[in-house]
Amino acid sequence: MRGSCIVIILLSACLIPSMHSSSEFVIDSADCSTVDELSFNGTLANESVYYQTSLGPRTPGSVASQALRQSIKENLTGWSITESTHHADGMVLTNLYATWNPYEYNNSIYLAAHYDTRDRAERDSNESMRDEPILGANDGASGVAVLLELSRHIPAMNLSHSVTLFFTDGEDQGVTPSFLGARSWAQNLTEEEAESIESFILVDMVGDAFLTISPSYPGNQTAWNRTIQVANYMDSCGHNINQSFDSNDTETVYDDHIWAMAKGIPSIDIIDIKYGEGSEAFEGHWHTHNDTHDKVSAESLETVGQLVETGLITNAWIGIRTQEIISENETIIDNTTEETGVEINEDDDEIVKGNSIIGSIIFGIAMIACSIVVWSSFADNKGEG
Repeated sequence: MRGSCIVIILLSACLIPSMHSSSEFVIDSADCSTVDELSFNGTLANESVYYQTSLGPRTPGSVASQALRQSIKENLTGWSITESTHHADGMVLTNLYATWNPYEYNNSIYLAAHYDTRDRAERDSNESMRDEPILGANDGASGVAVLLELSRHIPAMNLSHSVTLFFTDGEDQGVTPSFLGARSWAQNLTEEEAESIESFILVDMVGDAFLTISPSYPGNQTAWNRTIQVANYMDSCGHNINQSFDSNDTETVYDDHIWAMAKGIPSIDIIDIKYGEGSEAFEGHWHTHNDTHDKVSAESLETVGQLVETGLITNAWIGIRTQEIISENETIIDNTTEETGVEINEDDDEIVKGNSIIGSIIFGIAMIACSIVVWSSFADNKGEG
């Protein structure tokens, strides 16, 4: 996770209001059978966090990183597993993919988390320790733990699509990181492969004992609307999830999911950027050596894990593309790597996926209109995940 970033303009918002519909996705709030027998076990997920931190910092290319990948593969019996290795910023990075039902269906939901940990603790109170890598119990291990615990239950869900667990490497490296693993994946994704992905759900920093989640943007509005419906449904059935999930608040977070958005994939980032009791955004234990297992809660992991579990069971993130009247038409604009950590060249894919000629026209006009917008107006309360 990283600090401030002001690189993304929501172009459609410059000219027209959001035009997303989620009306066709309906959950029967009177029928709580779906959530009465949820399987996600927060205690087991918390044990995974403890194991991961016991390996030490999982920086790219380290022995701990390799050991974690091996452990992940050993725990995903029956899943189709692939790895991709690439070089970026002087590092050798390895993304890990595990897919359930890869051959039975031609559409998939991606559940993603980064498994690397920050290579420095630049916000630590001890200046002499700021160049040392962190254990990353929350920032790294918590997302991986949620995916691994979900992997035990997904095979029994009888889903009508495949599920790919995407463990990204190189998300949290360097002074101004660029979500390197997700970037490499997106740049090598064909248009056909991208179109087969129904949605991309990123899970990051979700173990804080004082869990505070809210919709984060940039992110697909329809996907967030449906996620909020799922949370409200769970809450009405006695899961009290809205104690930790405030749908009336929003945060700005740039994370691995922006590279999925760059390929036109409906994407959201489920993340808690206020790490520690009473912390403000990107403060508290974030990027310090206090990011340890004792700050992570089994209850928080279970809250998020069951939210994702319910989203899968209810097909909340299926068919989102067909529900959108006008796509989000978003683009990432290079605002220098020194400031943002997200470097995108002219050859990179834009986050512009218009669903019609009208969308393309709107995008062109928006590019002209937004080019004169004062950048400083976007500088407040911005953050990178």
